[in-house]
Amino acid sequence: MRTHKPVAALILALLMLGLPLASAQPPAGGDSTTITESEAWTEDGSMNGHVVVSDGAILTVSANISMATGSSITVENGGQLVLTNGALLSDDLNAGLMVNSMFASLTLNFGDLADDGILQLKFDHIIDADSKMNVSLGNETVNASGLDTVQFDAPLNGTDLVITFDSYYFTPTYVLWAKAIYGGGNTETLLAQEIEASDAPLYWFQSGFDIHAHGDLTVTSSTLSGANVHCEALCQFDSAELVGSAPVDAATTATVSVIDSLISGSRTDEDIILHDEASIVYTNSQGTGGTTDAWIRLLSERTLTTNIPNGSLDIYDLGWGAADWNDLTDENGDIVLVDQGATNEHKRIVAWMDGNGVEHQEDASITLSISSSWGVFSSTIDAPTTSSGNIELDLPFIQISAVAPEADVAVANKSVSGMVTVSNTGATDASSISIWCYEGDDIADTTQMVVSLAPGETKDVPFTWYVYSAGDAALTCKPLLPSALNGIADLVVDADGATSSMVTWEYAEEVEDAPILIWIAAIAGFMALALFIASQSRREEKEYVTYAESDDDEDEDPEDEPKEETEEGSDEETDEASTSSIYDLQTEDEAED
Repeated sequence: MRTHKPVAALILALLMLGLPLASAQPPAGGDSTTITESEAWTEDGSMNGHVVVSDGAILTVSANISMATGSSITVENGGQLVLTNGALLSDDLNAGLMVNSMFASLTLNFGDLADDGILQLKFDHIIDADSKMNVSLGNETVNASGLDTVQFDAPLNGTDLVITFDSYYFTPTYVLWAKAIYGGGNTETLLAQEIEASDAPLYWFQSGFDIHAHGDLTVTSSTLSGANVHCEALCQFDSAELVGSAPVDAATTATVSVIDSLISGSRTDEDIILHDEASIVYTNSQGTGGTTDAWIRLLSERTLTTNIPNGSLDIYDLGWGAADWNDLTDENGDIVLVDQGATNEHKRIVAWMDGNGVEHQEDASITLSISSSWGVFSSTIDAPTTSSGNIELDLPFIQISAVAPEADVAVANKSVSGMVTVSNTGATDASSISIWCYEGDDIADTTQMVVSLAPGETKDVPFTWYVYSAGDAALTCKPLLPSALNGIADLVVDADGATSSMVTWEYAEEVEDAPILIWIAAIAGFMALALFIASQSRREEKEYVTYAESDDDEDEDPEDEPKEETEEGSDEETDEASTSSIYDLQTEDEAED
């Protein structure tokens, strides 16, 4: 007998409605599960495997889930992971207390579990069999060489259990957890961060499980323990506790919100790493503290583009470590100031909040400069706080717009004057600009031209041009570019210059009377020279004598007076004799007359 199909379908639907709905559970046994529709984990349990929350789906966890080492939850873009009033806890939190330091001791108290039981300590590795590592509880000592776990019979009735270590072993050795076993298999575990320690510093290592949040992650009134958290969208922690789950790694696309939360323990020197342009709100929260920063902004790299090939760079106070150095741009004007690498992170940290909650920003500067005979062109900027930045130098731009000789016909072997019009249409001064002129490809014979120009200034520079043969010639003038600016020639100079109109150079015409005039001038010059020589000869024949007379007669020697009289008498005789001549001889008749 066949049942009518609509009736059968109705009966089947009613039967299914009567069945209880199965609650969602995390995967076990290392399985992988993809959640395509929203579901909730509301019962405490464990997870061993991998979960993918797909686009549009929401996974809500409101229970305590123990996460097996190596497990993961991946939230795809558009999906959500919501942890509220629950916990994701690592089975084997990779944090430890270093116990091979001198005088290391641990104090354990599990509460009143039982009269007695077994105490186990877990190390992070197997102790070298040939090394000394003695672990003591009270009067009992266990040799841990060759082991990664030691155990003791111990009271578990609320008594403090003090563990001491005596080692001669130089490999850092960490206690990861202490476990109490009682009542036929019941256990109670204290993780490393929960153990009271003396001279045994707490360190954090790799995480126990991963959360890859390409979509949104919200943790409210819940605990993440031993997680490796990577955020690419919204990561919100509200009244949350992160134990051994730092650093939270936030990609450049992420937004991180930490409100009324506690972050305890980090595997690095910071609780939150903001890459490049990731944003953060950090309010009323407490981080690991001490030397561990609450958050840092870490650039993936630091690159710079400029308009100056082979330009000089002076870098000051860059990054968390305030580094200084000098560098050069490449042939394109670009430079990678700091590349990716673990050893240069301090140069890539541009902002941070320290362990005391004080926010800091790097105070760095970069100066770009290039030197030439036109001057030193430089610019100083605050170092860019993004992975890439740019510096543009203000430069002059020199161009010659006109070359104007004052005549278009000139005499060969002589010169013609003119003006060169030169301008600076750039953004900064240029000094001592040399202007060179050419006749075709040959350098022309002109007077030197040097000019200085402010931005927007134009000047007419005078010149004199010499040509030594007849013919037509044009003068092309250009600014002489300093060799230091060859790499940016297009940015600073119009290399074509300007060319004058054609000038016709002609030899001067000869005059017919010119040779006669030359001879006349030569003869006149010769005669003038002869007269000059003759006049000089007559002057040399003349003699000049000067007699000096004494005006003071009182000083004369009396003995000299007779001499004067004698001389006077002699003079008279001489005068008389001198008046006698043949013309004085007279006849007697003439005398009588």
